[in-house]
Amino acid sequence: MLIETDPAISTLCERPGFVLIDGRRYLADFRVRHADREELVVLSDSVTAEDARPEINLDSTAFSVRSVQRAELAAARAWIDNWQRMLPSIVATRGLLPTSLLEAIERFVFRPQQMMTIERELSTGDPMLVRAAIRPYQVVEFDGHRLDMRLKVVVRDPLGFEHEFGIERIWLLVIIDVK
Repeated sequence: MLIETDPAISTLCERPGFVLIDGRRYLADFRVRHADREELVVLSDSVTAEDARPEINLDSTAFSVRSVQRAELAAARAWIDNWQRMLPSIVATRGLLPTSLLEAIERFVFRPQQMMTIERELSTGDPMLVRAAIRPYQVVEFDGHRLDMRLKVVVRDPLGFEHEFGIERIWLLVIIDVK
């Protein structure tokens, strides 16, 4: 299930809208874009809504729909728990990284390597320092807000003519690296 850590996933959107499954409307928990397809992910305990606004319905024929059952979530729980225990150490040690370690990592990673290989090769002491160096953006805050409004954008071209564009929806997306 680990959507956030899957390198095959290029983008994801949480709670993008409702999808019709077996005659019932469910809130899709994620809209996920892979290199070759898009899918909607519905968790087993997803919200159902029979009376939600129709304009946020998603076309289930345009996406593959994957239902994630409780057993799959339970199987991922150990991995998630381990990361929750490791991340505070990774974040805390990022300020302790010597320049020589960062340079050694750059020299070693001249082609794609597995994280485990990098850790094994460069961990002469505390492996947490290497983990902090090779996983600098493991803790980020991401927030997205869809704003429904009517805006008029006026753009002046190089010849001085103005062009107007109407916008009815904008997204404000913020990603902050947590240190």
